[in-house]
Amino acid sequence: MKASYLHSVRRLLDCPAAERERLLRQLDRAVSAWIEDNPCADKAELAKTFGTPEVCAARLMEECDSTVVTDERRRRKLRTRVLIAVLTILLLAAVGIAAYLWSNGGLVIIEHVRHGENFPEDLPMDQTIYHYDD
Repeated sequence: MKASYLHSVRRLLDCPAAERERLLRQLDRAVSAWIEDNPCADKAELAKTFGTPEVCAARLMEECDSTVVTDERRRRKLRTRVLIAVLTILLLAAVGIAAYLWSNGGLVIIEHVRHGENFPEDLPMDQTIYHYDD
């Protein structure tokens, strides 16, 4: 019960990692003390006392410096945009390669063989062979 509640709150805290850990340690101590006083309590009573994970996270976020939170949000947004850009470039490259291969009839495998390498002897010496792999 406690672990799932803390996990839910953790996911909702939108602040730097050090600040998030400090807030969660504080909440963990408070929830542990409450559970000791109320050993038969269930998840609904926990939420009634501390609020839903959303409400609890919002209250905890009020303790954070707003400029630090804003900077963290900007960093996360920038990381997300960079990741999306990189994935888009990789996807476009894959589509481009696939389109090129499709327009040229598939993958061309060039093989240079000599007699005696599992190849018929009636072909000329040092033959270059092109295989088309659709």
